Amino acid sequence: MTEYLQLNGYNVPGYNLTVSGELEIRTEDLSGETSGTARVDKGVKPKKLNVSTNIRCEDAKQLRELIRVIEARGEHGEGKVYNITNREANAAGIKQVRVSDRFSWKPIAGLQAWVVTFTLREYLSVPEKAEKREKKPEPVAQKSEGAAIEPKKEATPVQTAEAIQEPLTLLENILHKIDKALA
Repeated sequence: MTEYLQLNGYNVPGYNLTVSGELEIRTEDLSGETSGTARVDKGVKPKKLNVSTNIRCEDAKQLRELIRVIEARGEHGEGKVYNITNREANAAGIKQVRVSDRFSWKPIAGLQAWVVTFTLREYLSVPEKAEKREKKPEPVAQKSEGAAIEPKKEATPVQTAEAIQEPLTLLENILHKIDKALA
């Protein structure tokens, strides 16, 4: 069992505090309908910490205070970033987190207490920092060797579609004359 969890020095209250982690490594199957095992790497996603603690009903003030900490916003209205102190987070190399997904509390049957659960997501994960440090390839401008090509001027008139049209049949000729008369 976890003994402590601090967010910017704030001690998360309660008893039976547990913190568990998960790491998602996304891949995509490339085999299609075959039995192949080819996969493409889609990256390592930020680590998540699932937190659970129990708070006694008589300590409702602690629950209100925890909710205020969870609801806190940064300068630009985004979720606040917390420096985290916790054995499981330290073991996974997580230094900063943001609250993500949901925060919930519900009564524990037979006890005068709530079970409180929430998720913390790593902020600026190691793979994310490495990705930002990677040099992005410079765009290469396409160059053309040689001089610009000028369009040639035609000495003979351009033939239109009507000039090379096949002669009309007797019926087509009659219909063409009727069409002109009606126009």
